[in-house]
Amino acid sequence: MRERHIYPPESAGRLMTENVPRVSVSALVREVEQYLLEHAKQLDTIDYLYALDEREVLVGVLSIKDLFSAERNAPVAEVLSRTLVTVRAHTDQERIALLALKHNIKAIPVIDASRHLLGVVAADDILRILDHEATENLAKLGGVDRAAGYETILAIPITRAFRHRIPWLVIGLFGGIATAGIISGFEEILSEYLILAAFIPLIVYLADAIGTQIATFIIRDLALTPTLSFAPYALRHAVVVGLLGGVLSALLFVASLVLYGELMVSVVLALALMGASISALFSGLLVPYLFAKLSFDPANASGPIATITQDILSVVIYLSVALMLLG
Repeated sequence: MRERHIYPPESAGRLMTENVPRVSVSALVREVEQYLLEHAKQLDTIDYLYALDEREVLVGVLSIKDLFSAERNAPVAEVLSRTLVTVRAHTDQERIALLALKHNIKAIPVIDASRHLLGVVAADDILRILDHEATENLAKLGGVDRAAGYETILAIPITRAFRHRIPWLVIGLFGGIATAGIISGFEEILSEYLILAAFIPLIVYLADAIGTQIATFIIRDLALTPTLSFAPYALRHAVVVGLLGGVLSALLFVASLVLYGELMVSVVLALALMGASISALFSGLLVPYLFAKLSFDPANASGPIATITQDILSVVIYLSVALMLLG
């Protein structure tokens, strides 16, 4: 067995424990029970028992619950599960955690090219991975560069904290200026229909929310399935967004008509919300996908760049519809 330190940081090989229950696939359940009773204290984890054949190849797993509920004289081969979820030693820790969540399992076995069992990434490590990745993604959503690490503001130089935050905020500043300029270009229609200005935050918020939902799904799915087929995936999201936009637009139409009694204003609001919702496919789906294809972390696309892009798109669509129908 090779030393774990030869594997990359945050990989399965670095995280795995080798001291796990290994049993022969030809053993009887009662023999495995006896083995477990005698060695449980010396093992690092006993969530699952790993069944190996005569060549030390992993052929199945057996949970403690299944073990003690099986007939004691039954062969392990008859009660184990041969549906295996495994990783290789160089698999990144984020994929390990996502696989555990997707398949609802507590531990992930690590195998080599010949399917020999190298070790197991146990439940405690998976929980630590989830905590680490959640913290990292939250930092990225806030515009904090990965290189900044997770040191507190008291532990890093002020200049470094400033340097890691200012680029994203400058992008946001100019995006806000651009949005204000766009709105000022529609001053005439807004002054005539003042109620339109009151609905700008609502249109922008709902489109942002839809885009954020889409981005969350594609970032997760790209991590789980690096070979994701984009065309059918995008089509499925487009159908869902169309349904969401349709329902929300209908509700907004009815609510605004009841509250303000302006038929054409309600039509503008409904059409604009539908258009802004569909445009969220760009910021929520296409931008993260392009980030991944360019070998950037797609989580960055969920932050300021996608948000600013979507805000501008929503405002342009909203006010353009208003100008066409009311101008």
